[in-house]
Amino acid sequence: MSHVLRRKTIGIIGAGNMGQALIKGLIQTGVAPKRLAVVEAESQRAHLVARRTGVRAVALSQAARECDVVILAVKPQDLAPVLIDLREQVLKRRHRVLIISIAAGVRLASIESVLGHVPVVRAMPNLPATVGEGLTALTRGRFATATDMAVANAIFQSVGDVVELPERLFDLVTAISGSGPAYFFLIFQALRDAGIRGGLPKPIAQRLAVQTAYGSARLALQAREELEALIARVASKKGTTEAALKIFARRGLVRILQQGVGAAVTRSRRLSRVVSGGIR
Repeated sequence: MSHVLRRKTIGIIGAGNMGQALIKGLIQTGVAPKRLAVVEAESQRAHLVARRTGVRAVALSQAARECDVVILAVKPQDLAPVLIDLREQVLKRRHRVLIISIAAGVRLASIESVLGHVPVVRAMPNLPATVGEGLTALTRGRFATATDMAVANAIFQSVGDVVELPERLFDLVTAISGSGPAYFFLIFQALRDAGIRGGLPKPIAQRLAVQTAYGSARLALQAREELEALIARVASKKGTTEAALKIFARRGLVRILQQGVGAAVTRSRRLSRVVSGGIR
Protein backbone atom coordinates (compact mmCIF):
# COMPACT_ATOMS: atom_id res chain seq x y z
CA MET A 1 0.00 0.00 0.00
CA SER A 2 1.20 3.49 -0.85
CA HIS A 3 2.32 5.43 2.20
CA VAL A 4 0.07 8.36 1.20
CA LEU A 5 -2.99 6.17 1.81
CA ARG A 6 -1.78 4.57 5.02
CA ARG A 7 -3.95 6.63 7.36
CA LYS A 8 -6.59 7.87 4.92
CA THR A 9 -10.27 7.11 5.26
CA ILE A 10 -11.97 6.97 1.88
CA GLY A 11 -15.65 7.35 1.11
CA ILE A 12 -16.97 6.12 -2.22
CA ILE A 13 -20.30 7.59 -3.27
CA GLY A 14 -21.79 5.15 -5.75
CA ALA A 15 -21.50 1.37 -5.69
CA GLY A 16 -21.72 0.76 -9.42
CA ASN A 17 -19.06 -0.96 -11.52
CA MET A 18 -16.37 1.66 -10.94
CA GLY A 19 -17.16 2.18 -7.28
CA GLN A 20 -16.94 -1.53 -6.61
CA ALA A 21 -13.77 -1.81 -8.71
CA LEU A 22 -12.10 0.83 -6.54
CA ILE A 23 -13.19 -0.91 -3.35
CA LYS A 24 -11.77 -4.19 -4.60
CA GLY A 25 -8.53 -2.61 -5.84
CA LEU A 26 -7.90 -0.62 -2.67
CA ILE A 27 -8.46 -3.65 -0.45
CA GLN A 28 -6.15 -5.76 -2.61
CA THR A 29 -3.42 -3.13 -2.29
CA GLY A 30 -3.63 -3.20 1.49
CA VAL A 31 -6.19 -0.59 2.52
CA ALA A 32 -8.13 -1.94 5.50
CA PRO A 33 -11.85 -2.37 4.69
CA LYS A 34 -12.75 -0.47 7.86
CA ARG A 35 -11.09 2.61 6.35
CA LEU A 36 -13.45 2.45 3.37
CA ALA A 37 -17.06 3.62 3.39
CA VAL A 38 -19.62 3.16 0.62
CA VAL A 39 -22.62 5.39 0.00
CA GLU A 40 -25.38 4.22 -2.31
CA ALA A 41 -28.88 5.52 -2.99
CA GLU A 42 -30.06 1.91 -3.10
CA SER A 43 -29.37 0.93 0.50
CA GLN A 44 -29.79 -2.76 -0.30
CA ARG A 45 -26.90 -2.62 -2.75
CA ALA A 46 -24.73 -0.70 -0.26
CA HIS A 47 -25.30 -3.31 2.45
CA LEU A 48 -24.67 -6.13 -0.02
CA VAL A 49 -21.32 -4.60 -0.99
CA ALA A 50 -20.51 -4.01 2.69
CA ARG A 51 -21.22 -7.64 3.61
CA ARG A 52 -19.17 -8.94 0.71
CA THR A 53 -16.13 -6.71 1.22
CA GLY A 54 -16.14 -5.69 4.88
CA VAL A 55 -16.38 -1.95 4.14
CA ARG A 56 -18.85 0.27 5.99
CA ALA A 57 -22.19 1.27 4.43
CA VAL A 58 -22.93 4.82 5.54
CA ALA A 59 -25.03 7.84 4.67
CA LEU A 60 -23.56 10.57 2.50
CA SER A 61 -23.54 13.02 5.40
CA GLN A 62 -21.44 10.62 7.50
CA ALA A 63 -18.96 9.99 4.70
CA ALA A 64 -18.62 13.74 4.12
CA ARG A 65 -18.04 14.39 7.83
CA GLU A 66 -15.62 11.55 8.55
CA CYS A 67 -13.63 10.69 5.42
CA ASP A 68 -10.36 12.28 4.32
CA VAL A 69 -11.16 11.53 0.68
CA VAL A 70 -14.58 11.39 -0.97
CA ILE A 71 -14.84 9.81 -4.41
CA LEU A 72 -17.84 10.80 -6.52
CA ALA A 73 -18.56 7.64 -8.50
CA VAL A 74 -22.08 8.60 -9.58
CA LYS A 75 -23.63 9.23 -12.98
CA PRO A 76 -23.22 12.82 -14.21
CA GLN A 77 -26.97 13.43 -14.14
CA ASP A 78 -27.05 12.43 -10.45
CA LEU A 79 -24.15 14.63 -9.38
CA ALA A 80 -25.88 17.98 -8.69
CA PRO A 81 -27.85 16.91 -5.57
CA VAL A 82 -24.82 15.01 -4.27
CA LEU A 83 -22.68 18.15 -4.55
CA ILE A 84 -25.28 20.24 -2.73
CA ASP A 85 -25.41 17.73 0.13
CA LEU A 86 -21.62 17.56 0.21
CA ARG A 87 -21.29 21.34 0.37
CA GLU A 88 -23.45 21.50 3.49
CA GLN A 89 -21.29 18.92 5.25
CA VAL A 90 -17.92 20.20 4.00
CA LEU A 91 -18.64 23.70 5.28
CA LYS A 92 -19.09 22.26 8.78
CA ARG A 93 -15.77 20.42 8.74
CA ARG A 94 -12.69 21.60 10.55
CA HIS A 95 -10.45 19.25 8.61
CA ARG A 96 -9.62 19.30 4.94
CA VAL A 97 -11.33 16.84 2.58
CA LEU A 98 -10.21 15.86 -0.92
CA ILE A 99 -12.96 15.38 -3.50
CA ILE A 100 -12.27 13.11 -6.48
CA SER A 101 -14.85 13.07 -9.26
CA ILE A 102 -15.12 10.35 -11.90
CA ALA A 103 -18.42 11.76 -13.23
CA ALA A 104 -17.85 11.78 -16.99
CA GLY A 105 -18.00 15.16 -18.65
CA VAL A 106 -18.34 17.24 -15.49
CA ARG A 107 -15.68 19.91 -15.46
CA LEU A 108 -13.67 20.96 -12.44
CA ALA A 109 -14.98 24.52 -12.59
CA SER A 110 -18.56 23.27 -12.28
CA ILE A 111 -17.76 21.22 -9.18
CA GLU A 112 -15.76 24.06 -7.62
CA SER A 113 -18.59 26.50 -8.30
CA VAL A 114 -20.76 24.43 -5.94
CA LEU A 115 -18.21 23.33 -3.32
CA GLY A 116 -16.11 26.48 -3.13
CA HIS A 117 -12.47 26.43 -1.97
CA VAL A 118 -12.25 22.64 -1.73
CA PRO A 119 -9.49 20.56 -3.35
CA VAL A 120 -10.95 18.64 -6.29
CA VAL A 121 -9.29 16.14 -8.63
CA ARG A 122 -11.06 14.96 -11.77
CA ALA A 123 -10.46 11.38 -12.90
CA MET A 124 -11.31 9.61 -16.14
CA PRO A 125 -10.96 5.83 -15.63
CA ASN A 126 -12.04 3.20 -18.12
CA LEU A 127 -13.83 -0.16 -18.02
CA PRO A 128 -10.69 -2.35 -17.72
CA ALA A 129 -10.30 -0.89 -14.21
CA THR A 130 -12.92 -3.46 -13.20
CA VAL A 131 -10.28 -6.17 -13.78
CA GLY A 132 -7.34 -4.17 -12.45
CA GLU A 133 -6.04 -3.19 -15.91
CA GLY A 134 -7.47 0.29 -16.24
CA LEU A 135 -5.91 3.53 -17.38
CA THR A 136 -7.03 6.62 -15.50
CA ALA A 137 -6.34 10.20 -16.52
CA LEU A 138 -6.13 12.71 -13.66
CA THR A 139 -6.21 16.48 -13.55
CA ARG A 140 -6.21 18.79 -10.55
CA GLY A 141 -8.51 21.64 -9.67
CA ARG A 142 -7.48 25.13 -8.55
CA PHE A 143 -7.22 24.23 -4.87
CA ALA A 144 -5.69 20.75 -5.15
CA THR A 145 -2.05 20.29 -4.18
CA ALA A 146 0.71 17.95 -5.28
CA THR A 147 -0.07 15.86 -2.20
CA ASP A 148 -3.69 15.59 -3.28
CA MET A 149 -2.54 14.36 -6.68
CA ALA A 150 -0.29 11.80 -5.00
CA VAL A 151 -3.31 10.49 -3.07
CA ALA A 152 -5.42 10.32 -6.25
CA ASN A 153 -2.57 8.56 -8.08
CA ALA A 154 -2.31 5.94 -5.34
CA ILE A 155 -6.06 5.32 -5.36
CA PHE A 156 -6.31 4.75 -9.10
CA GLN A 157 -3.07 2.80 -9.32
CA SER A 158 -4.98 0.18 -7.32
CA VAL A 159 -7.02 -0.51 -10.49
CA GLY A 160 -4.36 0.02 -13.18
CA ASP A 161 -2.11 2.72 -14.57
CA VAL A 162 -2.40 6.51 -14.22
CA VAL A 163 -1.48 9.52 -16.35
CA GLU A 164 -1.75 13.21 -15.42
CA LEU A 165 -3.03 15.55 -18.12
CA PRO A 166 -4.51 19.05 -18.42
CA GLU A 167 -8.31 19.08 -18.39
CA ARG A 168 -8.47 20.49 -21.93
CA LEU A 169 -7.36 17.05 -23.18
CA PHE A 170 -10.01 15.07 -21.31
CA ASP A 171 -12.44 14.92 -24.23
CA LEU A 172 -9.70 13.28 -26.28
CA VAL A 173 -8.87 10.93 -23.41
CA THR A 174 -12.56 10.01 -23.24
CA ALA A 175 -12.60 9.27 -26.97
CA ILE A 176 -9.45 7.11 -26.90
CA SER A 177 -9.28 5.31 -23.57
CA GLY A 178 -12.79 5.82 -22.22
CA SER A 179 -14.59 4.71 -25.39
CA GLY A 180 -11.60 2.73 -26.66
CA PRO A 181 -12.51 -0.65 -25.11
CA ALA A 182 -15.62 -0.77 -27.31
CA TYR A 183 -13.48 -0.18 -30.43
CA PHE A 184 -11.27 -3.12 -29.52
CA PHE A 185 -14.25 -5.33 -28.65
CA LEU A 186 -15.63 -4.57 -32.12
CA ILE A 187 -12.32 -5.60 -33.71
CA PHE A 188 -12.28 -8.78 -31.60
CA GLN A 189 -15.81 -9.50 -32.78
CA ALA A 190 -14.86 -8.99 -36.43
CA LEU A 191 -11.86 -11.33 -36.13
CA ARG A 192 -13.94 -13.89 -34.22
CA ASP A 193 -16.67 -13.83 -36.87
CA ALA A 194 -14.10 -14.21 -39.66
CA GLY A 195 -12.85 -17.33 -37.88
CA ILE A 196 -16.36 -18.69 -37.48
CA ARG A 197 -17.11 -18.17 -41.18
CA GLY A 198 -13.95 -20.11 -41.96
CA GLY A 199 -15.10 -23.06 -39.84
CA LEU A 200 -13.60 -22.42 -36.40
CA PRO A 201 -15.76 -23.17 -33.35
CA LYS A 202 -16.97 -19.90 -31.81
CA PRO A 203 -15.11 -20.33 -28.47
CA ILE A 204 -11.83 -21.07 -30.28
CA ALA A 205 -12.29 -18.18 -32.73
CA GLN A 206 -12.95 -15.78 -29.86
CA ARG A 207 -9.99 -17.07 -27.88
CA LEU A 208 -7.69 -16.64 -30.87
CA ALA A 209 -8.82 -13.04 -31.37
CA VAL A 210 -8.80 -11.97 -27.72
CA GLN A 211 -5.64 -13.77 -26.59
CA THR A 212 -3.76 -12.45 -29.61
CA ALA A 213 -4.87 -8.93 -28.71
CA TYR A 214 -3.87 -9.43 -25.07
CA GLY A 215 -0.42 -10.71 -26.01
CA SER A 216 0.05 -7.93 -28.55
CA ALA A 217 -0.90 -5.30 -25.98
CA ARG A 218 1.60 -6.68 -23.46
CA LEU A 219 4.31 -6.76 -26.10
CA ALA A 220 3.57 -3.17 -27.16
CA LEU A 221 3.70 -1.98 -23.55
CA GLN A 222 7.02 -3.70 -22.87
CA ALA A 223 8.77 -3.16 -26.19
CA ARG A 224 11.15 -0.29 -26.80
CA GLU A 225 10.22 -0.02 -30.47
CA GLU A 226 7.62 2.32 -31.88
CA LEU A 227 4.36 0.75 -33.04
CA GLU A 228 5.44 1.12 -36.65
CA ALA A 229 8.47 -1.08 -35.94
CA LEU A 230 6.31 -3.71 -34.26
CA ILE A 231 4.06 -3.84 -37.31
CA ALA A 232 7.14 -4.36 -39.48
CA ARG A 233 8.28 -7.24 -37.23
CA VAL A 234 5.07 -9.14 -38.05
CA ALA A 235 4.59 -8.10 -41.67
CA SER A 236 7.23 -9.91 -43.70
CA LYS A 237 7.51 -8.95 -47.36
CA LYS A 238 4.86 -10.61 -49.58
CA GLY A 239 3.55 -12.52 -46.54
CA THR A 240 0.06 -13.03 -45.15
CA THR A 241 0.19 -10.01 -42.84
CA GLU A 242 1.25 -7.72 -45.64
CA ALA A 243 -1.68 -8.95 -47.74
CA ALA A 244 -4.12 -8.07 -44.97
CA LEU A 245 -2.49 -4.69 -44.30
CA LYS A 246 -2.79 -3.76 -47.99
CA ILE A 247 -6.55 -4.35 -47.83
CA PHE A 248 -6.80 -2.25 -44.65
CA ALA A 249 -4.85 0.57 -46.32
CA ARG A 250 -6.90 0.38 -49.51
CA ARG A 251 -10.18 0.56 -47.57
CA GLY A 252 -8.93 3.35 -45.30
CA LEU A 253 -9.10 1.51 -41.98
CA VAL A 254 -6.76 3.94 -40.22
CA ARG A 255 -8.69 6.93 -41.52
CA ILE A 256 -12.00 5.38 -40.40
CA LEU A 257 -10.67 4.75 -36.88
CA GLN A 258 -9.35 8.28 -36.61
CA GLN A 259 -12.65 9.71 -37.86
CA GLY A 260 -14.45 7.65 -35.23
CA VAL A 261 -12.24 9.08 -32.51
CA GLY A 262 -12.91 12.56 -33.86
CA ALA A 263 -16.66 11.98 -33.68
CA ALA A 264 -16.32 10.75 -30.09
CA VAL A 265 -14.32 13.88 -29.16
CA THR A 266 -16.99 16.13 -30.65
CA ARG A 267 -19.74 14.29 -28.80
CA SER A 268 -17.77 14.38 -25.54
CA ARG A 269 -17.35 18.16 -25.83
CA ARG A 270 -21.06 18.67 -26.42
CA LEU A 271 -22.05 16.43 -23.53
CA SER A 272 -19.50 18.10 -21.27
CA ARG A 273 -21.01 21.54 -21.95
CA VAL A 274 -24.54 20.27 -21.31
CA VAL A 275 -23.71 18.29 -18.17
CA SER A 276 -21.41 20.90 -16.64
CA GLY A 277 -23.93 23.62 -17.37
CA GLY A 278 -26.56 21.67 -15.46
CA ILE A 279 -24.38 21.49 -12.33
CA ARG A 280 -23.92 25.21 -11.88
